[in-house]
Amino acid sequence: MFRYGPAVGGSGSALARGRRHLRGRKGAILSAELLLVLPIVMALCLGMAELSMLLMAMQRVEAASSAACRVATLPASDPVALEQAVREAAARALLKAKLVQAYQLEFAPGQFPGDPVTVEVRVPMKAAAPDLLRIFGFSLKGQELVSRTVMRKQ
Repeated sequence: MFRYGPAVGGSGSALARGRRHLRGRKGAILSAELLLVLPIVMALCLGMAELSMLLMAMQRVEAASSAACRVATLPASDPVALEQAVREAAARALLKAKLVQAYQLEFAPGQFPGDPVTVEVRVPMKAAAPDLLRIFGFSLKGQELVSRTVMRKQ
């Protein structure tokens, strides 16, 4: 019977020494692959997290614009009270403290029934999500989430 293995009296065959050498190189290759792939995977994960936060904030901004416009279409005798009610409706719909502190609201109330009422809500993106991708060159600085709603006055 023939056996594979180290030669009698030797410290190991050339085949075994080659395998040990390849194992060391294989670890170095895996480390190099990890160094190349890790930043890409990290950017994708951070991008997905930031995008999901921005999408949730955008839904809140749209809901705030819609709720504020709904209140602005109702008949009111006092324009100051109407504006306060519109701002409160927008703040309730935004829900998140950072968004409520940073939002800007502009509205143009109609004078007569049937006139269009426009409400626009603006929130800086930095208030909606942390700037996770700025280390990769994609910054939210100076960008805004904007929603405009137009309805007819009742």
